[in-house]
Amino acid sequence: MRDVRGLEMTTDAPAAVAALDQAVAALLAHRADAGGHVQRALQADPGLVAARCLGGFGALIQARGSLQDTALTHLGAARAALRQRGGTVREAALVDALEAWAVQGDMPAAATRLEALLRTDPLDALALKLAHAIRFMLGDAPAMRLAVEAALPAWDASVPGHGYILGCHAFALEETGEAAAAERIGRQAVAAAPDDLWGAHAVAHVLERAGRAGPGLDWIAELGPRIAAGGAFGRHIHWHAALFHLHLGQAEAALALFDHHVAAAPSEEVRDFANAASLLWRLEAQGLPVGAARWAALADVAARQAADPGLAFIDLHHVLALGAAGRVAELEAKLAAMRLRALAQTDTQARLLAPLGLPAAQGIAAALRGDAAEAVALLLPLRPQMQRLGGSDAQRDLFERILIQACLQAGQSALATLLLHDRVGQRARGAWEARLGPPLAPPLAPPLAPRRALAA
Repeated sequence: MRDVRGLEMTTDAPAAVAALDQAVAALLAHRADAGGHVQRALQADPGLVAARCLGGFGALIQARGSLQDTALTHLGAARAALRQRGGTVREAALVDALEAWAVQGDMPAAATRLEALLRTDPLDALALKLAHAIRFMLGDAPAMRLAVEAALPAWDASVPGHGYILGCHAFALEETGEAAAAERIGRQAVAAAPDDLWGAHAVAHVLERAGRAGPGLDWIAELGPRIAAGGAFGRHIHWHAALFHLHLGQAEAALALFDHHVAAAPSEEVRDFANAASLLWRLEAQGLPVGAARWAALADVAARQAADPGLAFIDLHHVLALGAAGRVAELEAKLAAMRLRALAQTDTQARLLAPLGLPAAQGIAAALRGDAAEAVALLLPLRPQMQRLGGSDAQRDLFERILIQACLQAGQSALATLLLHDRVGQRARGAWEARLGPPLAPPLAPPLAPRRALAA
């Protein structure tokens, strides 16, 4: 049988194919109902290989150690289906890609295997979106852009899901510095697929970087009820709205978004955690007391997940919450768990800890305990590499702000000025920058190279 874009699948259950088409559409749109559609596909055909692979990757992308067994269960069922009834070359390749991550812990290999499928059939929306997600988690924006641009010529408005692929292209353009094209294509994506939260999110990134906070808030308001359909990702859209308010100096409005949307209910979801922890730090950095209770709630989650073999990017947010809450013993336990994992070198994220994740975590911990000079000494050499942690430029800006504030607290105002001058080339000044002191003066020395140039 064939899916909505003509890709062959080994099954005799039309209901399974229809449900998987719905699951892929939900994945592309970042809707929260993707998992439910996967379950319906597997109810119709428990051996549907592509659905098993989507279920397995979906578990891994959530970056929770407790879901590792779920990924392995899907992988085992997919392997069994291939043995029992055969399958297409694509289905076997999807399984190989899932195995690369689930068994070998090799995220780049998984992405590479998925991208190889696109050279055979660029209309493989499932492979494209999964590879896009993994490259995002790896901080590899150039590869993210290359894959989507290689596939794009095969897509046009007649192909189901075309708008979502435009949204992927828009985000990759934004993360590689092509703001004007990203905004134009992101708006096209949302016009073609009004529920495309990823494309809408790309436009929000452009507006945030440019300091266009008013239009940014208007843009998010226009999304309306579509935000709620995104679940955790919808809450991330509210996080972006909070950033716009903070840019304008409207900290109380940002805190209201924290309480009613970003962290309205306790959540073990790692991206909810990153949103909440980074927003609380930003609120305090702009002079708004957030109270001990909010940090304590986040620290409770961080302590429960201290030994979780997840993303280094999330580890840093756990350190932030534990340090801000004053949970010294639990913070030390978290750092110890990161050291053990760094020594084990068992997977992509573990191998990132020793050169980058662990010293960054130690730098953040130093900043929070008031040892600003130590924080600068640890964080400054890592600055050109921070993109490797994954996440977006807007998310990683948290670490840049922590470094700049540490410079000022350590009495290294000339270095802070250099970093702020470099920042002018990255994003517009807002209320946070205004709180740091007088308007930016010309640097005392040539400005630092932009972060992308340093990273290159």
